[in-house]
Amino acid sequence: MIHALVLGVTLQTFAHLSLADAERAAIAHSPDVAAASARVDEARANLAAAKASYGPALTANYNAAPQGGNAPGETIEQRLTTLGAQVTLGDLLAYAPAAAEANAQLVAAQADLRDAQRTERIAAISAYFGALDAHATLGAREAALTDARAQARAAKLRFDAGDAPKLDVVRADVAIALAQADLARARADVQNADDVLEQTAGLDPSALNTVDMRAPQPHRLAIEPSAAVASALASRPEIAAAQADVSAEEHAVEVARRGGLPLLTLSAGETSGTDSGINVHGPSANVQLTLPVIGAAHDRVLAERARLAQARAMLEKARRSVTIEVASAARTAIGDEAALRASDRALEQARAEFAAVREGYRSGASSSLDVESARVTYEQALVNDISARYALERAQATFELEIGDSHA
Repeated sequence: MIHALVLGVTLQTFAHLSLADAERAAIAHSPDVAAASARVDEARANLAAAKASYGPALTANYNAAPQGGNAPGETIEQRLTTLGAQVTLGDLLAYAPAAAEANAQLVAAQADLRDAQRTERIAAISAYFGALDAHATLGAREAALTDARAQARAAKLRFDAGDAPKLDVVRADVAIALAQADLARARADVQNADDVLEQTAGLDPSALNTVDMRAPQPHRLAIEPSAAVASALASRPEIAAAQADVSAEEHAVEVARRGGLPLLTLSAGETSGTDSGINVHGPSANVQLTLPVIGAAHDRVLAERARLAQARAMLEKARRSVTIEVASAARTAIGDEAALRASDRALEQARAEFAAVREGYRSGASSSLDVESARVTYEQALVNDISARYALERAQATFELEIGDSHA
């Protein structure tokens, strides 16, 4: 009978696929994670380039120019070769904020990667428990059809023996048809749910063929929404990424500001050649000062300040989004816990009612209509309880990721 399916209550899991396995497979299969990883590589290379871009440079210079000779109308050639080093003080002043900007961009890219991984894990959790829910519901629908057929056989025997009206047989046949329709929908739901999990994690369909039974796992109770939000704001990767973006733009403003300062270039080296027909050799030095006379540098500062304002606005947006999302996840997990307790009570009551009505039917105290009504109520209570259990599993696992916990 269908009430024998109630598992006291146990859950199903895939024999060869744990939740952690599904999460890891989803991360490895995700194009978003691959793109975020590539952006980390890009930011790391940009940081290395920023660190290597500033400092002294070796220089070589050759100069040939006509020059007046000793006699009137005589022209000789001056040839000078200088080997040395050069440094631009303006570049050195911009080095620290530019390197800090590149480092902040790397931190932001790494946080974006962690957020992409978190998003994929949440998708895997939803797909994983959605598939298990569908499989468990299919089992309940199969048991319901078996029970409906048993009821039909019993009704026919009673009718043939003259102990029940033809209406009981008709009702039993209707119950079989309804159970078959529910089973067909459940099979479609399994195929759809399995396909979602396969596509999310890049799995072979054979990984989902076999299911084992296990006892429900204890969960940490969902914490109060405001505490959950505080935890998430301190640990969520998208908050860290937005904060790093703000830091990068702050340094970018400083780089732009220093870009408008006068550039002082110092060069020194050894010069040798001929000057006025005389061989010369010795140390040389050159100082060059460049004073910008256009307003481009000021405009670049204004542009960077505008980008900084945008980054700060995006940080505030991220904080608001996390606050709403995490508070909602906390309430959902708390609500699902309460819903499961209510579902358990409803299932026990429906099971007791079904058993009592069946016993009454055997003794003539209940009609076939009473039996069918109790059976439908019980079947729906069982399906609701299955869904409530997997909804809680999904809500708890998702909640842990929403507040920044990691269990992969």
